[in-house]
Amino acid sequence: MLKRLFDKLPAGPTIAFGALYFIMPIVPEPHLVQKALMIRDGVAFAPIDWLDVVLHSTGGIVAVAKLLSLRGG
Repeated sequence: MLKRLFDKLPAGPTIAFGALYFIMPIVPEPHLVQKALMIRDGVAFAPIDWLDVVLHSTGGIVAVAKLLSLRGG
């Protein structure tokens, strides 16, 4: 069922909005870059930080999955 729903997503907007959400907010720095720097510096993660990582990663994962599904057939 989830595959059928995923296949119905239009490719262009799915990839564009997924990639955009992956890098948002652009200024001052993307959340995922900020969280990676927090991990590198040893700053403790609060639950909201983990939620931020999951939510912003999901857009990129969906965009890449849609792109790969287009290449694979």
